Amino acid sequence: MIVLSLKLNNIYGFSNFSIDFSYPKKIVNSLIEDEYLEGRPNFRYKKAIILMGANATGKTSLGKALFNIVNFINCGDPAMLNALALSDSEASFQIDFVNGSFVLHRLSVRLQETENGNKATVSYSFAEILPKDSYEMCSKKLKSFDTEKDAQIYNKIGKINYTFSCPDIKPTAKVLKIKKSLVLEILKAVIGTLDPTLDNISISKDLRNSFIIRRNKEEIIIQDGKLLGRNSLSSGTAEGIDISFFLALLMSERNGFYYCDEHFSYIQSDIEKRIFGLMLEYLGRAGQLIFTTHNTDMLDLNLPKHCFAFLRKRKEDDYNVRITYASDILKRNTDSIRCAVENDVFSSLPDESLLAELEMRCCDEE
Repeated sequence: MIVLSLKLNNIYGFSNFSIDFSYPKKIVNSLIEDEYLEGRPNFRYKKAIILMGANATGKTSLGKALFNIVNFINCGDPAMLNALALSDSEASFQIDFVNGSFVLHRLSVRLQETENGNKATVSYSFAEILPKDSYEMCSKKLKSFDTEKDAQIYNKIGKINYTFSCPDIKPTAKVLKIKKSLVLEILKAVIGTLDPTLDNISISKDLRNSFIIRRNKEEIIIQDGKLLGRNSLSSGTAEGIDISFFLALLMSERNGFYYCDEHFSYIQSDIEKRIFGLMLEYLGRAGQLIFTTHNTDMLDLNLPKHCFAFLRKRKEDDYNVRITYASDILKRNTDSIRCAVENDVFSSLPDESLLAELEMRCCDEE
């Protein structure tokens, strides 16, 4: 699955929010290869997006919204949308995407709360992607589909391959399908890097779908992709286990949609950049990765500017989440994204005025 755009209204605190994953101009000598639909060189999309922003700006909520929307597309059951936590007002979303063929899909859903859950009004459009089409050209050719034939909509779209790894979402069921030898290799590399004392990792012979980390006389068990006894390891090493399974899924599937949400808060910056580089290296020709982080060292990566996007929450009629793309503001190759962030060009830094008032109060009391 490749997502081209997403619009959210009254969903998880997003009001009239939109995010775009296409880009208009070909990038010369980009370190990310093949950022276009294979066989359709003008149909360009952002293959990797580093999503940054202050706390409570919606990075995790965006992942949850996408997770529930993709689940709904895969099964067509409106009950899957009950988790979107709607307010009393009407809500809606619209998503444009491609899924394994030269067809652009657009699914628009209007949601109304009822006593029995959400009532979903579905509109579906599609357009064939011709050899010279860009996303912008193709989106103008979208044709409506008879939504009374709901079952045919999902047959036309096909099954979507996706992996989300967020604080409240773990790809537990999917990890059971990965080759244990691959998981073991990745666990040894990641966990061994984070904690060199944990070099004795093996596949359990007695427990189903389990790995065992041995340290002296202690045995730490990972079963069905979950760490049992999390207190036995440091926070960074425990996060490394989730990262290992996410990386194993990406390496074994490659051509899916992947959302990795802030798994590196307790991990050294250089290691985060190194593992993100591995994700890019193994991401398939038709894969797409959204990677959220607070780590400003990620800004130093030699990636196209369109890979960086910044969420912010600002007071309008209410507090609304908005997005700024580095490529919309920084036009020259010599422009520094890090300098722009440090000078708050993208309005993505938190408002520290309340802390400043507290400091002034302390000074006055002295």
